Amino acid sequence: MAGDTTLSENYAFAGMCHIFDQHVDEAVPKVQFANDDKNRLACCSLDGTVSIFQLVPTPPAVLRVLRGHSRGVTDFAWSISNDVIVTTSLDATMRIWATEDGKCIREIPDPDCSEVLCCTFQPMNNNLTVGSPHYQGLDKRTA
Repeated sequence: MAGDTTLSENYAFAGMCHIFDQHVDEAVPKVQFANDDKNRLACCSLDGTVSIFQLVPTPPAVLRVLRGHSRGVTDFAWSISNDVIVTTSLDATMRIWATEDGKCIREIPDPDCSEVLCCTFQPMNNNLTVGSPHYQGLDKRTA
């Protein structure tokens, strides 16, 4: 316990802030802190956006909202240096974003799939990203 406080005082959640107000109409499938950074946080939403937050100083603030996907964003990953984010979407694209200004650096469409569900960076080489598509109507035994 911190100091001379009780268990209920430690879990009182005094001063809690709600930071997802811009995503109230759609689900937020993922929330993740930036690598080795306890003050920067991002979340993706099925409204087609990704929000990047600065948690300190309080109250937290939205630094930028990444817009460009035409359908819901299903996953994202921070690069090891946190200067780039990769996103996947139900619009069957992967996008690479600069976190400094929120601009889309590259869009990678997959014309053979209906949705791209998850993604990550190769940990030692941020030039390599991997996404996992969802192939609609494809028999897995013949793929």
